[in-house]
Amino acid sequence: MHGLIDLWHKVRRAAGLAAAAALLLVADTAHPAEGTLTGHLLVAVPEMQDSNFAQTVVYLVEHDRRGALGVVVNEPMGEVPLGLLLDGQTPESGRPAPDETAPRVRVLHGGPVGRRQGFILHSTDMMSEGSVRIDQWVAYTRDPTQLRSLAGEKGPRHLVFAMGYAGWAPGQLEMEISHGGWYVIDWDETLVFGADYAAKWQRGLALHEPEL
Repeated sequence: MHGLIDLWHKVRRAAGLAAAAALLLVADTAHPAEGTLTGHLLVAVPEMQDSNFAQTVVYLVEHDRRGALGVVVNEPMGEVPLGLLLDGQTPESGRPAPDETAPRVRVLHGGPVGRRQGFILHSTDMMSEGSVRIDQWVAYTRDPTQLRSLAGEKGPRHLVFAMGYAGWAPGQLEMEISHGGWYVIDWDETLVFGADYAAKWQRGLALHEPEL
């Protein structure tokens, strides 16, 4: 996973965004390996002390022997007009919208890593040129140029745009789980794409079934 991110940045510097997006698509089209937590959700335990993840719900986009990458799905930052978002503006920029009638996109704080990097999760009823299917429900792309088509009237039923992500080194997530830092639960549409962000963490806790 981290090698893939490094490759993304190297190619982006050398050949530009379009080439990097194409390479990312080719490099990550394989189905998740057996035993992976890709497509599952992490729910922070109530005792979580890390301020970056306290009371968070994280959707795991990638998980294998090289590490893990996820997106926090319950921390909204605000809404931004689509045009400004494509220009690199975020709710933290403080720049006013030039056109209040323009399509707006809700932006989430996706995690403490790469906070200026956009990450798009969307339902698989529509796949853009840069979309990578995670499973039968969710796809993703890190190509911000795809946001225009994905956020349009004919876009997918569900879409999440996050700035930043959560990353784990090889074995790190497994250690955190074994030490009781996270509950692992199955995919849930409401947790990933629902708009009731304040209730997501509690719902995640409720969906967790402790081992007897």
